[in-house]
Order: sequence, then structure tokens, then C-alpha cells
Amino acid sequence: MKPVLIGVVSDSHGRFRPLERMVSQAPDVAAWIHCGDYSDDGDDLAIYTGVPVYSVRGNNDFMSDAPACRKVTIGGVNIIAVHGHQWYGEARLAKLRQLGREHEARLVLFGHTHRRFCQRDDDMTIVNPGSVSLPRDGRVGTYAVCAIADGVLTDIQFYELTK
Repeated sequence: MKPVLIGVVSDSHGRFRPLERMVSQAPDVAAWIHCGDYSDDGDDLAIYTGVPVYSVRGNNDFMSDAPACRKVTIGGVNIIAVHGHQWYGEARLAKLRQLGREHEARLVLFGHTHRRFCQRDDDMTIVNPGSVSLPRDGRVGTYAVCAIADGVLTDIQFYELTK
């Protein structure tokens, strides 16, 4: 069975040009998850791509009606998305793991730090795609693509935007 590809993006901050570049690099994505900070960009992304986009509210989403936390199931994998600004330092990772356990999620997604991150173990994977428009790690904008096949998260790749 061909894997289902899920795009993960965060912290677009109203800059649509990086989102356009991202989509042109990842044309086979079946759905996008926007982890907040200008979650309304997710609405535009859905119109632009024609695929489902699931967004959560970040600390800069003052007028957004997106939920603060969202659970979706794609390809048989439970996924939890949150912006992550609610917690700091070591507490953030512990809280993300707890949130994943509470929702029986195999994949936990967050943003806020503008730095890509991935931690995998046997029962859960935690991913931050970085920021597509305002990276803080000295790189160009980044996003992630997760592959799901037969109800299993099989791969996670990070991508940098090309010019």
C-alpha cells in the first residue's frame, strides 16, 4: 500500500509566499496540519491546495476560532496537534508526551519554537516542523512530511524551502 503523506507546518505568520513554495515542493501531501501562529493561513492553504488542512491556535492567533488542541486520525494513526506555547523548557516535552498519552496519539505535533525537532520512541513520536517563514536555527524556512502506511507512522522527513 502506498503511504499517505501528511504535511506539517507551523509559524507561517501571515507570509503566504513561503507556503506556496512549500506546497510546490510537496505536491503529494494528502493533508496538512498547521501548528499555529497565523492558523488562519491554514484556511488559505486549504483553498490553495484543495486538501484538508487541520489548524490549531497559537499565541499570535488572537482572533482565530481554531482550537488550541486538535486530534485527527489519518491513515489509522491518532495525531494530536498543539502550538506548544503553553509550556517551556523540559516541561514542554513532558506535557506533550502526557497529552499524547491522554489522546492515545502515536504522533504529537507542535510549533512555537521556530526550530525543527523530532523525538521518536516505541510508542510515540513528537515533531516540531520548525517555522516555514521565520526560522530561528539559522536555516531557511522548514516543514515536515510524515508518511503513514497500514496504520503505522513509517517515516518523517524535514525539508528546507528552496528558492
